[in-house]
Amino acid sequence: MDGSLPTQSSPDHSSPITFSRERNEELALEIARLSGHLNAATHRWLILLAEFDDRHGWNDSATQSCAHWLNWKIGITMGAAREKVRVAHAIQKLPKIAASMEKGELSYYKVRELTRVASPETEDTLLMIAQHGSAHHVETVVRHFRRAKEAQELTREQEQQANRALSYHFDDDGSLILKARLPAEAGAVFMKALDLSVEEVRSNEPAEGEDVPAGTPNVKSTHRMRRADALALMAESFLQGQISRSVPHAMSGGDKHQVVVHVSAEMLSSVRSSQVEGSCGQCEFEDGPSIAAATARRLACDASIVGLIENDTGDVLNVGRKTRSIPPAINRALNARDKGCRFPG
Repeated sequence: MDGSLPTQSSPDHSSPITFSRERNEELALEIARLSGHLNAATHRWLILLAEFDDRHGWNDSATQSCAHWLNWKIGITMGAAREKVRVAHAIQKLPKIAASMEKGELSYYKVRELTRVASPETEDTLLMIAQHGSAHHVETVVRHFRRAKEAQELTREQEQQANRALSYHFDDDGSLILKARLPAEAGAVFMKALDLSVEEVRSNEPAEGEDVPAGTPNVKSTHRMRRADALALMAESFLQGQISRSVPHAMSGGDKHQVVVHVSAEMLSSVRSSQVEGSCGQCEFEDGPSIAAATARRLACDASIVGLIENDTGDVLNVGRKTRSIPPAINRALNARDKGCRFPG
């Protein structure tokens, strides 16, 4: 054998075609049989194409994508090439549809439509429709299915917007417990900002063996701890100058981003004298939990201070002017020496 393919004689179109039911049935069977072979061969071609794309076999530092390679090497238009690459990858996740195409039961055109909407959950139903319906029928079903999914997605987005919420409460030790429910888009933005903030927190952590300020807790930060620090960093960054224009104008100047701590006179005297052990008195965030006197002392070390004198019933008797506990010149010297606050977190 010379390996050449068998040839068939071409029909003689010069002679008049006579009606023959038997011949028509032969032609129909032959066309359907060859179409099945073409479907099976197309399935094999798509499987090879998916592997070729996964291996980046088209990447010669000049070709932009597998679709561009098909356009150049095989002569397929760009739109059709992108569709073939998409279908090639899609059938990898739809084994029943792929198996039916491999047997020659489904054409590429039906499979192309099915892969637009099919999932492992809907594969059986859509496959049954494709096996018993025409290509036009499949196209119509897929079009309506897509519209239904789009309506479902819109409804789900509306539900996400309606159910968005954030609640919080303070634990017994004064820690803030947050619970948030965000729409998908806002959640993605939040997670992106959180991930970037975690990297910032990680980069500012002292290296192993590096000297740390006295009194720093010797606790190795976990990923959950860094996320908590990152959330605080996000709040600080916002308050340092990224205030949204949507903030009501009724809030003026620094009132937009003041964190108010109320300290009683007896506690304030102990804080200023650094005698915080065993001291008692009011020391708490406004509309928040109480805090340790040492925390109040740390917050007051470089904050703006407004003196507010109240009587025993809480009536305001006098409000002083805002002052800074550290003069600007000393603050610049500290920044030059320490590159920021040396307190952990």
